[in-house]
Amino acid sequence: MGHELYKGLLIVIGMLLLVASVSDMKRRQISKILIVGLFLMCIIAMLFQKTFDLYNTIGGGMIGLCAIGVSMASQEQIGRGDGLVLLGIGALLGFRSGLAIVFVASCIMCIVAMVILICKKGNRHTKLPFLPALFVGYVVCVTQMLS
Repeated sequence: MGHELYKGLLIVIGMLLLVASVSDMKRRQISKILIVGLFLMCIIAMLFQKTFDLYNTIGGGMIGLCAIGVSMASQEQIGRGDGLVLLGIGALLGFRSGLAIVFVASCIMCIVAMVILICKKGNRHTKLPFLPALFVGYVVCVTQMLS
């Protein structure tokens, strides 16, 4: 029962990430209510994990805290909302899964940036939404975990 509920919560979190991704693409910002909802779902999902590893949770959350720090240091070149989302997702899924999500998202963004530059649709200062790539990374990671 608990594991099925956990899977369902992971799917709900994925749907919230999808909504946040669409918002990030359209408006270049994420609703605070959506971020709070995402955090609450992550906390609730943690309660239904088979095992809870405090160090893994802290390590995963640190990924998001680092992203928030980079956001503050770079005058929001990386959005603070992206860091907040990573904080919740990283704390839920742990350090390795958090890094895997960031890795997949970064690879996707590299490819997107290269296509934009090659097609001359932007330059190196063009701002791109990162949350859609995080969503894809989340889907890849969760699909791997649940299979």
